[in-house]
Amino acid sequence: MDRLYFQNKKDRINFFNKVKSYQKSWKRIKEILKTSRSMVDHYRLGRLCIPKNRFVILINLIPENEREYFWRKIEKKANNWGQIIGGKRAYEINKDKFDEGRKKAIKKVKYEFDINLPLSEELCEFIGAIIGDGFTNRYNNFYQTQITGDNLFDSNYYYNRLKPFCENLFNISPKITSNKGWIRLNIYSKRLFEMLTKRFDIPAGKKCYTVTIPDEILKSEEKFINATLKGMFDTDGGVGFDKRKSYKKPYIRINYTSASKGLIDQISSILSTYSIKHSIHKQKNFRSHIIQMNGEKNVRLFLKKIGFSNSRHLKKVYHLL
Repeated sequence: MDRLYFQNKKDRINFFNKVKSYQKSWKRIKEILKTSRSMVDHYRLGRLCIPKNRFVILINLIPENEREYFWRKIEKKANNWGQIIGGKRAYEINKDKFDEGRKKAIKKVKYEFDINLPLSEELCEFIGAIIGDGFTNRYNNFYQTQITGDNLFDSNYYYNRLKPFCENLFNISPKITSNKGWIRLNIYSKRLFEMLTKRFDIPAGKKCYTVTIPDEILKSEEKFINATLKGMFDTDGGVGFDKRKSYKKPYIRINYTSASKGLIDQISSILSTYSIKHSIHKQKNFRSHIIQMNGEKNVRLFLKKIGFSNSRHLKKVYHLL
């Protein structure tokens, strides 16, 4: 059976992102292929060629009118191409050693991601988390991107949401550290630093007064804008209840606090587009602003259009979902 591969890295990334957009998760794709998640990653990252029968399954997961484009981007290798390199007989005799060596080689090779990878809801949600509680900076030849949260409330979100984003989007396993008070996710990557600062114009270093939602995202599809807001509210937003006796039941509120007035104005504009009523308040004695949505009606609208991924917030609004 022939094995197929994309000559152009961008085409490969675009193809697999397209497949995932229609199937929603890599777990679903590996179940369809009846293989392991690691094997799907090998295909997706270009580490291994794709058996033709599996490629046919994958391409049939996207709309028919989009298939011809990707068929034209595919190259073919004979199934025995790996045997020819070392000699067919030598490969048959030492197959286990050959395969073991190839696995070790795969682990050693560093596969860089494309900083121009297509916008996706995963990428935009990650960018939102950076806007909310992240920063990136360069120290000589050392590049660091970090997101910091509350270890007591955010641990699940960091391990089960942000960490998979880094692995799926950038092929990087982030380092997560914590103590009783805080949890930090660190990524050491020049390429990620360049993507954030050059492509998305997120300021390096202290950004709290100047950060805004990138123009590329604001000019994109609604689902990408909403995913960005979700990442922002997951990290720097809050859900609270006014329990004064004047209310028949606790009065729910969602808020977002930022020292960047430009960012607050962007959020306000987007919420207004969705007819979500809100108010903006300047914090006394602080150089920051709060945007706030009050009452079940507005909170329900927010959850319908944007929502949360962080369980610390979901636990508080579960009765409204």
